[in-house]
Amino acid sequence: MLIKLGIIEDSLYLRDIYEKFFAKCDGFEIVFSLPDWKNLYQGKNLSSPDIILLDLGLPSGNSLQFIHKIKQLFPYARIVVLSGMDDPETAQTALKNGAQGFLLKSSSMEFIKDALEKTYQGGTPLSPAIVNYLIELKTQQSTPGRDHGLTKRELDLCNLVITGMSNKMIAATMNIAFFTVNQHLKHIYKKLNINSKAELIAYLMKS
Repeated sequence: MLIKLGIIEDSLYLRDIYEKFFAKCDGFEIVFSLPDWKNLYQGKNLSSPDIILLDLGLPSGNSLQFIHKIKQLFPYARIVVLSGMDDPETAQTALKNGAQGFLLKSSSMEFIKDALEKTYQGGTPLSPAIVNYLIELKTQQSTPGRDHGLTKRELDLCNLVITGMSNKMIAATMNIAFFTVNQHLKHIYKKLNINSKAELIAYLMKS
């Protein structure tokens, strides 16, 4: 497994930390490291990344409003937002706008590394505080009429998606086939009129 990583972070200090850390990690290759998303247009022949680590606050503004433009440049890249704030509304907006993960800058580098590996494998990693918020929210909302026709099995699967698990990990945890997880997700997406795990988590975060 070789994860091609792009970094967009305006802090030279943090960018240097990320570059040095991932340069030493087996299974990672840094394909670009830039101070702003607009620099993507200036780079010639940039390799397409598998994952982009995207700072929330950039010189050109809040990066959440630019996710769709970054996705136009790299449609197959998974975007993980790094934020200094553990804010559920910001996390929800990031996921609704097309990000596949939302992490805190205060997270350890090992935590970020593990989260990016989960992202590469199809997971949707979130900061621990956001996961706890989601679990508490789902507990509060476990009243009749709030589950929009989802079966208990589908709700159980949603609770595992919240933790950032990949489909393979969900299959192992639920003791079902990988194919069955995919089928469950397709049914959930159809019922809720969504298209991805990120959209599912954003949907679950609605109050």
